[in-house]
Amino acid sequence: MNMHKILLHLLIITTIGSCEKEPLEDDYVFIRHKEADMPVWVRGNLKSDVFIIFLHGGPGGSSFIDIHNNFFSDIENRYAMVYYDQRASGNSIGHSDDALLTLDQFVEDLDIVVKYVQAVYNPLKIVLLGHSWGGTLGTAYLLNPNLRSKISGWIEVDGGHNLGQTAYQYSRDYVLNVADNHISRGKDTKEWKQIKGYYQGKSSWRNTDVIIQHSKNVTKAGGYFYDDANREGLVGLDQILFSETDFIALLAQNKHVIKKMDVWHYDFTSRLGEIDIPKLLLWGKADGILPVELAYEAKVSMELADEFFHVFQKSAHSPHYEETELFNQKVISFIENYIE
Repeated sequence: MNMHKILLHLLIITTIGSCEKEPLEDDYVFIRHKEADMPVWVRGNLKSDVFIIFLHGGPGGSSFIDIHNNFFSDIENRYAMVYYDQRASGNSIGHSDDALLTLDQFVEDLDIVVKYVQAVYNPLKIVLLGHSWGGTLGTAYLLNPNLRSKISGWIEVDGGHNLGQTAYQYSRDYVLNVADNHISRGKDTKEWKQIKGYYQGKSSWRNTDVIIQHSKNVTKAGGYFYDDANREGLVGLDQILFSETDFIALLAQNKHVIKKMDVWHYDFTSRLGEIDIPKLLLWGKADGILPVELAYEAKVSMELADEFFHVFQKSAHSPHYEETELFNQKVISFIENYIE
């Protein structure tokens, strides 16, 4: 692996457009923008004309867990994957002022990454692939026509195009339904009654404490994994001790960003039809944090044909974790038929 750390300012990016660079198997850099140093890891078939930029979840998550678990290995055999940790997230370093923890700033940062990929690799096509919060970020980016013109395709995976009131109600009802099921069977009745009681007077998840506790409730209800055994091995000792990932920093930044970012109100559902490039919508049927009802509403809003929409029957919030092979097949087929 070519391990060189480069601190790039926007002015530098604009000057390297004429530079040529031989394709590499693996390339790792840091991009600096507005006090944040964001790691960018480019892997896979760098000779491909298609580069896929992965937008991780969160806010405050990381793409490095996905990298180390090789969730996109089949895709990397065909195309180049661009992974980056967003501002104040994962392995990003530097000092990012809290005032910069906004969706608009994250969109601006993504455009810096897009410009970097264009300048250094000059691919014919760039595709965005956004998971969870990455779906919020990617949607916001693509709703800007000037930015959308740089992108050839959009893949949303259990994404947050809607983090507003409807999404909260769907997710809250998911937890309440699970609670009712347990109570009706007399299983952990006291605990599930307490969880049900928590939602009295909680009309929104825009409050930081509510989204944190609600996420814990979704975890308890099994809304993140269709099969709880699938979470095993996602973070192992070898990754903690012998990888580029600083998991202590990741956890600390994740908590900080969740507390500081006011994002749990965005709802772009009615505007999704503006994204007039090829789109693929992938969702886990058992998702409890962003339930599948949101996917069906997006399908209608975007007027998607069935071939651009798939619900994974044995997945919850992360089908690329739980049905990796099928997920890779869906992405490759989409790009092969509609992007290349």
